[in-house]
Amino acid sequence: MNFPTPPVRWPQGIYRELTREERRHRLECIRGQRPDGAIWVFGFGSLMWNPCFLYDRRETAVLDGWERKFHIWTSFARGTAERPGLGLCLESGPGTCKGVAFRLLPGHEERDWRALWWREMTAGIYQAVWCETEVEGKGTVPVLTFVVDRDHRQYAGPMETESMARIIAGAAGKYGTCRDYLANTIHEMRALGVADPELTTLLNAVDLREGLRYGSADD
Repeated sequence: MNFPTPPVRWPQGIYRELTREERRHRLECIRGQRPDGAIWVFGFGSLMWNPCFLYDRRETAVLDGWERKFHIWTSFARGTAERPGLGLCLESGPGTCKGVAFRLLPGHEERDWRALWWREMTAGIYQAVWCETEVEGKGTVPVLTFVVDRDHRQYAGPMETESMARIIAGAAGKYGTCRDYLANTIHEMRALGVADPELTTLLNAVDLREGLRYGSADD
């Protein structure tokens, strides 16, 4: 017998934008720590297929000590306050994260800083940091990336696959559906030669729920 799963208890009041002063302060701090040389940005989620800046190199890169996880609530980008979704973050751990490193195009840095801050630093769930990464064809370079703040109200933390699937299925926000976000991430990871069975299992669970909700083509 199949028993109904309990409803998701949606978090309330998780989304609050940083003030302009808070964002400016964080930007000044990270720019003050900028290493010498070209600026590289590491993408592990939507930046891999939809960067918001100009670049002259796009290379496969690996970060040690960081893992790609669906551990944050999104109630704006791919969810709403009434129906939040889940988003990706970089979280410290024993593994690695393979993603994409972009070298920003010289002469457009001011525009690119603004674009990155508008997109990644709106609510403060991410913290901007400089990390060392292995870039194919380049060696070790410092990259700017965005890691999760576990103390932030939007941090969801680990969940069982079925719970995550119930949250992701049907969730959508300003930038599209949570399901497509997951599928696009898997697609880009495969292009990099990365297989993540956990994310593939999660996508299958989401699609099963979507099929149960909306019906199949044979119905």
